[in-house]
This record gives sequence, C-alpha cells and structure tokens, in this order.
Amino acid sequence: MKIYDMDKKCFVEVAKIDNPSTKVEQLSHALYCYENDIFDIIYDKSQPSLKSFVEGLDQDMLNQKDFQYLFFTSGTTGTPTGVYKTKENLEKESEALIKTLPKQKFNRVVSTVPYVHIYGIDVGAILPKNLGVEIWTKENFLPEELAVEAQKEGTLIVTTPVFIKALNRIKKDVDFSKTLFLTSTAPLPIEEAKEFKEHYGSSVMQLFASTETGLMAYKTDDETILNAYEGVEVGENEGMLRVSSPFIAKKVLAGGVKDVELPFQTEDIVEIVSPTEFKLLGRSSNLAKIAGKRISTLQIESLIESLDGIEAVLVRIRRDDKALKDEILDIYVQGESLLEGKRVRSLLRKNFGSIHIPFKVYNNNKILRSSVGKKIGFESQ
Repeated sequence: MKIYDMDKKCFVEVAKIDNPSTKVEQLSHALYCYENDIFDIIYDKSQPSLKSFVEGLDQDMLNQKDFQYLFFTSGTTGTPTGVYKTKENLEKESEALIKTLPKQKFNRVVSTVPYVHIYGIDVGAILPKNLGVEIWTKENFLPEELAVEAQKEGTLIVTTPVFIKALNRIKKDVDFSKTLFLTSTAPLPIEEAKEFKEHYGSSVMQLFASTETGLMAYKTDDETILNAYEGVEVGENEGMLRVSSPFIAKKVLAGGVKDVELPFQTEDIVEIVSPTEFKLLGRSSNLAKIAGKRISTLQIESLIESLDGIEAVLVRIRRDDKALKDEILDIYVQGESLLEGKRVRSLLRKNFGSIHIPFKVYNNNKILRSSVGKKIGFESQ
C-alpha cells in the first residue's frame, strides 16, 4: 500500500503513529491498524469538546472486542454518538462499492477528505487499498490543484460536493473525461452535477450513506433516483427510510454501548420507487411543514444558492408557538449581493406555488462548514 504525500512530494510508509495529527499521519496510522487488526478510535482531536468527551469515557467501554474502528458521527450536537464498525462491515461495503464503479482502470486515488470521519476511512483509504492503487493526498487542497490532478488518466477523485461546486465556479478549460469523482452524502444540486458533466466531461457518483449504516445507495450526475448497493434492502416507515445491510454498525455508543437493531430507521424522508430504488426528499430535522406540505430546507438552500451573487445559504427552522404560522424560516446568507425578501418570495412562489412561507433574511454572514463540507452554523460579518 503506497501513500503519496503531495505536500512533501514523496511516498510514505503505512505505519503505527502515536498521536497522528496531519492527514497523511492519520491515513497511515488508520491503515496500519486495519491491516494488523488493531482496534482504533477515529475522531477529530482538534475539536476540544469531542476530545474531552472521549478522554473522559471508561476505557473498557470504549475498547469493545471484535471491532475494527469506533467512529463518531459528523455534525454531532449535544452528546456525541459513537459507532462501532467491524472489519467485515467495511470489507463488504468496499466490495459493493467497487462493483458499481465503471469498468476502467484506476491507478491512483486522489483524496481531498480528512481521515477523522468514516467517509475518509471507508472510501478514501479502504477503497484504494482494495483496488490495489496508490493514495495521493495533502493537508489542504485548492480547487485549482484538484483540477490539475483530475486531468491525469486513471485517477479516481474522492471529494465532497463543495469541491464540485468550486470547480464549476472557476470553469477551468480542461478535460476530466478519464477521471471519476466520488462525493459524500452532502447534497449536490442536480444543476451542479449536470453543469460539471457538461463542462469537464467527467461523471460525479454521489454516495448516500451515514456513519451508522455505511453506504446505502448512489446516483450519478443528474439522476434523481438513488440505487441501493448490492446487499442493501430498503423500505419505509411513515415516509422515513428503513434499511438493512451487512454494512450497518453492530453497536453504537450513546449513553452506554447498545446493539443496533435491523432494519435501521434513518431520519431521511424518501419515496420508494422499487425494492432497490428510492428518491430522497429531505431529512426530518430539515423539513418545514407549511400549509400541510413538507418542504426541505436543503431544497430552499439550493434554490437560493442558484442566484447570482449568493455564495452560500443556511436555512434554519424556527418554531414560534405564539405566531400565526407554526414554523418560520430563518435564512442566513453569504455573498456579494444583499438578498432582498421580495426576491426570495418570488423564487419560492415559482417553485412551491402560492402557499405562504414565512421567512426572515439575514445578510452578511459567513456560512461555517465541518471538515466534510456539511453546513454547521454561521458567523455575522
């Protein structure tokens, strides 16, 4: 297994590293543990509250037998949730993912993602290991740097929707037709995927997953229907996705170590199309019910971000029992242009019809993201 450190411009060995801090060190150490069946705890030690939480846990409870890794869910609020994965979970998941890749020869994986979350480990590390190819990574990528690497034949890019959007913005006059991009669960608007394919000639395979379930389904480019991976059974309960698969965690750490029951109930609102296909409508925690209609805040964010001069949008649902309407949307905006309420109203009316959606716009914010590109908050500028 070869790891290429793009910052130091050299290959490094897979090795046991005490207190790994850089991406390359985290990758090297995680793979060493994987190859030698050593249990390891994978989490972002730069987060003081999470680090303090892990260090304060009983070691016998943390170090469960017969497991490969303990991950912590990204974007966790309140008490963090830990997820135990076996090597079998990760190996079967990797096999299923490889079967969905196009029949072309890859000679390396270029990964922009960190190795403190499950996506970085299972797709950015274990996938290339099982493909038998090199892993190229560096501490921080610029979109322009990724554009250079994506032109090289036989490259598989493991990244996030943030980079796809950034590459769409810079519009480099280059060709990625011999490269495939894999992106994480964070939503990539259909228009962005279509624009990327048309301009760069490369497909984007969007992976739908969670820390608890591992990979569940995928779609490519501007497809709207998600296809379940081999071995994954999907269904729904009151409109929310239920899933069974050999990739799902056996145990979770949440107020103690608990067994995971199957089928696993997710928070995703779906429309089942067939036994192996479904449409993702939103997440229950990101759905506003207005005039009896469920509307995803993620969909509203995507619509507003399509406007000129708007860089990023975060929509939060505020529930006010004293108000005439049950739910109010607080819209936090980052961009060169000031977003006016009448512009939002016109956009919402165009896409959702005549229903009245109460909202308030807050301009001049910086939208904060986690290390995997997930929107986690905002700062006033």
